[in-house]
Amino acid sequence: MAEFLFVSPQEMAQTSILGGNIDTDRIVFNIADTQISVIEPLLGTILYDKIVIEASGNTLTGLYLTLYTEYIQPITKYEAIAKYIEIAPYFMDNGGVFKRLADNKEIAPKEEVTTLAEKYHSIAQLYIKRFEKWICYSTNRIPEYFTYIVTDKVTPLNDIDLTAGWKL
Repeated sequence: MAEFLFVSPQEMAQTSILGGNIDTDRIVFNIADTQISVIEPLLGTILYDKIVIEASGNTLTGLYLTLYTEYIQPITKYEAIAKYIEIAPYFMDNGGVFKRLADNKEIAPKEEVTTLAEKYHSIAQLYIKRFEKWICYSTNRIPEYFTYIVTDKVTPLNDIDLTAGWKL
């Protein structure tokens, strides 16, 4: 069974800077990586697993549905876009690592690409900060988030910073 993705590559292409002719194989792993490297540490394994199971079965309701649609999906989308922007021009095969050059187009300088990626990291960070406020609000008590079990599972992190640079 294929891994459940919180946002589809097609949805990302339709609602962002990504073009419609992007190879979905090149974006899928960015979505999956974002789910494991950003969303699971944000939610903790217990809540993350619950969301994956219920979202894949289309059975999310109440606070879980709000959490999914207003926070998890946007964070996943914007962080996956940022990750994709950083690696988009590069390809690897048996001959090594290559950078594709498009016909009749100018390759953006690395500084511009980094700036663009940071903009999408910042948007994801904005949603993370909103999530942190929302989850701590007294009426939004999701038990799985506040359950800390000493196991090999990931526990929710109090602060995830996706942006580079100075923090004031």
